[in-house]
Amino acid sequence: MLKYTSMLPVAAAMGVVLALAGSASATPAEGDVQRTDLAKGTTDTPISIATFGEETAFYVQSLVLKPGASSGWHAHPGPEQSVITEGTVFVQTAANCVPTAYSAGQTVFLPGGVAHVVRNTGSEDADVVVTYTLPADRTVRDDAPAACP
Repeated sequence: MLKYTSMLPVAAAMGVVLALAGSASATPAEGDVQRTDLAKGTTDTPISIATFGEETAFYVQSLVLKPGASSGWHAHPGPEQSVITEGTVFVQTAANCVPTAYSAGQTVFLPGGVAHVVRNTGSEDADVVVTYTLPADRTVRDDAPAACP
């Protein structure tokens, strides 16, 4: 003989828990609070960042590349996430010597240790907001030899 048990009490209890959890976690700001978005960009590059419990530093920098400027070949000891806010930059990596253009609203993700160069070949400034996730005891940038012609 089959026994049927009503799931209504369980569903009701879950609804109460979810309702309380939602209201408890969302509280309005108090006092004079101002937020300023520095950058927003999109990418379809798969992104994964793992620090394995080591002390980690986060750097956020504003980068302006004047027309004709280049970062020179370099790498970072952790991943770099860059949002182009104005202009266009060309990123060339040691793995792919073909420069790729990124313009305002796009995001560049580079895994740690990837040698690359960033250039502004246009006639206007290129502005970039860069975030690095690095081991705390490392410098932000390590120079690298030119990897491509």
